[in-house]
Amino acid sequence: MRKTRVIALTLALAGLLAANLRLQYRVTVNGETLPGSYDPAILREGERAAAEAADEILRWEAKLPETRRQALLSFHRAENDTQALTAALLDGVSGIANADAVYVNGVRLGVVANGDALCDNLRAAIQAKMPVTAVSGRISGQLTLRRVYTRADSSVPMEQMLQLITGMAPVIYLDGSGKLA
Repeated sequence: MRKTRVIALTLALAGLLAANLRLQYRVTVNGETLPGSYDPAILREGERAAAEAADEILRWEAKLPETRRQALLSFHRAENDTQALTAALLDGVSGIANADAVYVNGVRLGVVANGDALCDNLRAAIQAKMPVTAVSGRISGQLTLRRVYTRADSSVPMEQMLQLITGMAPVIYLDGSGKLA
């Protein structure tokens, strides 16, 4: 009788533990293991979303990079970092680049490969043309950069983008008293 209770308790405990185990995957994209783990349904959905995004960006059927999955069982929930998964998949697609979309006053002007370099070049151009009486200069509109995925060949050349920005938001130079210089 005591032995039957121990067996029943052991089976109940084993059933409880098994019910709380979750299947998860560690994912490797192009040989690089992503941090965390993924629920199988979330992983399938992330791969599907990345494939659709790549197809839309390229306007033809894209080939996603090689992925490997390592199954594991865990009592913890999967981290499911879908942004990291999608980024890794899109970064591995030939013909797609991660770039900065450029907006002035909410109007998209195009994309540049490096938004930081664009800002540095814009500052340098403003400084280079600053009148002697001016102490500061800025564009007259709101410049916004947003990281996007785009076709690798769609970046606007730096000089052309600078002209687009200053055409949409002319440069304002101010003197020491805050008046236009």
